[in-house]
Amino acid sequence: MSESLPRAYWCHVDHDGQQLQNWGPADITTNAPGLAVAWVREAVRSISSTLERETFHAVWGWLGDHGAVHAAVVELRRGKPYTFTVPSPVGRWTWTAYPVSVLPVVESCSVPAARMRQLALVGAIGRRL
Repeated sequence: MSESLPRAYWCHVDHDGQQLQNWGPADITTNAPGLAVAWVREAVRSISSTLERETFHAVWGWLGDHGAVHAAVVELRRGKPYTFTVPSPVGRWTWTAYPVSVLPVVESCSVPAARMRQLALVGAIGRRL
């Protein structure tokens, strides 16, 4: 019996220009393609004020294109990455959402529940609370 690994979406941004500070997280992982696309859109929105006028209007056109959002979600569900690139005065931004397989997490604690309750009663210095 063959089971497939659960799918997740790894989202990443690259910037090939001046080093910038405090512009948001460089990557996230989510279990929903809609959330992956929403992260890309929010990140794009957050840098839009730094863009030149023509690029700003193109970006806001894309942000308002709900058909493009739907198409991106469909592509991710089909297992294809989604990429959006924006040139800016300080370099080019590229956001990519990648479908990835994730390994299931196995509980690493093998202490029985009754023993865990006993341990919970012991303080950090080993005395009973």
